[in-house]
Amino acid sequence: MPALPTIAIACQGGGSHAAFTAGVLERWLEPDVARRRELVALSGTSGGAVSAALAWAGLVARGPGAGRSEARTRLRAFWEDLAADDFLDAAMNAFTVFASRMPGLADFTPQPFVSPAEAALRALLERHLRLDELSPAARAEAPELLVGATDVLRGERRVFRGGELTLDEIIASAAVPRLFRAVPVGDSVFWDGLFACNPPVRELTDLTPVPDEIWIVRLNPRRREKPPVLLFDVVDRLNELSGNLSLDEEIASLLRMNKLRERHPELRERYKEIRVREVELDEPRLDYASKLDRSPELLARLRERGREKAAALLATL
Repeated sequence: MPALPTIAIACQGGGSHAAFTAGVLERWLEPDVARRRELVALSGTSGGAVSAALAWAGLVARGPGAGRSEARTRLRAFWEDLAADDFLDAAMNAFTVFASRMPGLADFTPQPFVSPAEAALRALLERHLRLDELSPAARAEAPELLVGATDVLRGERRVFRGGELTLDEIIASAAVPRLFRAVPVGDSVFWDGLFACNPPVRELTDLTPVPDEIWIVRLNPRRREKPPVLLFDVVDRLNELSGNLSLDEEIASLLRMNKLRERHPELRERYKEIRVREVELDEPRLDYASKLDRSPELLARLRERGREKAAALLATL
């Protein structure tokens, strides 16, 4: 029987919008896909890193067979637990979204304190990721996991790997400066990977063996139909463009190498052709503030849309 094509999935960051990523991964982890593609790696930044890590932890905990079901369970449980579904939490969520649309109210920094957002994320990850239950041997046998963050002091990207992954590293990847302090890891401090690798892609091309395909789960739209006019629209578009900058550069480099292989046969022995496929969130009503929105309706809608878009891509294979 011929070997299955290998795939790596790279998950862009985007706060609550990463519920879409969870839906994509849930569909990809269904048994029928396992008979068509072999997952060899996951990468992610911020909310994308959280979803990628949850899927990876399920695969590590239960192995390649039962692990797919466990991964789907962890993804579903995390995003349902995150939802603001009681009166007090819903009121707090509504205020947070409102305040994020009011620059004067949102202009604060939690340094040097552990913010409520950071404490809440840590509690959720402890409950659903359960890294302490994952043995080093099982981690080594699972698909590779790469988590992107930004080294604040050195001005560099940093990619943490699943073999030694800690909660601090996942939280560092999601540390949006207005909501989180710079998270200390090792000899430096880290912010959201948005500023350097959103998500890590080039590291996926260094794997052994190199994957046949890289799927990009894109949360920040590349195109808009109308120019931004109002201040909130300008802020939204600036966030989208900055969130796409490193990703588009890495995709362009990968596609450029594919073209060079076509023109120069001598490169084909050194560099493998990698096919790039994208699953893009296409909800036009979402703005920057909605990345903080934990309303159950939004999260459920985004997860369902992720499953639909993944199914549409799978239907073309």
